Amino acid sequence: MTSLHKVWKDEHISKTTKVLVYQTLVQSIILYNAETWTLKEEEKQKLKVFEMSLWRKISGISGITRRDRRRNLDILKELSIKKDIVKVLQIRRLKYFGHVKQIEKDRFPHILLHG
Repeated sequence: MTSLHKVWKDEHISKTTKVLVYQTLVQSIILYNAETWTLKEEEKQKLKVFEMSLWRKISGISGITRRDRRRNLDILKELSIKKDIVKVLQIRRLKYFGHVKQIEKDRFPHILLHG
C-alpha cells in the first residue's frame, strides 16, 4: 500500500486508472483467500474504513482540511464505485460456494462442506 503512495498522488494518472490499480493489486491482496474468512461486523467496518481512506486519497482530498468536507457517497459517485469491499467479499463467497456445490462428492471441499 505504501509503495503505491506515489501512484495515488500522481496528478498525471487518471482516477479511473487509479481505481483499476486498486481493484487489481490492492483489493486482490487484501481479499486473498477471503472466501473462507469469518468476519465480525467490527472487521467489516475496518475494511470499509480502509477502503474509504484509499478512495479519498485517489480523489485527492486526503490532505484537505476538515472545513472542506466531502461526503463519502459523493466520492464514490465521482469515482464510479458501485460495490464496497464487503460486497465484493460477499460475491466472492457466493461464487466459491457455487463452485464447491458442483464439485464431485468424493472431493475434499465437498466433504468439508457437507460432512
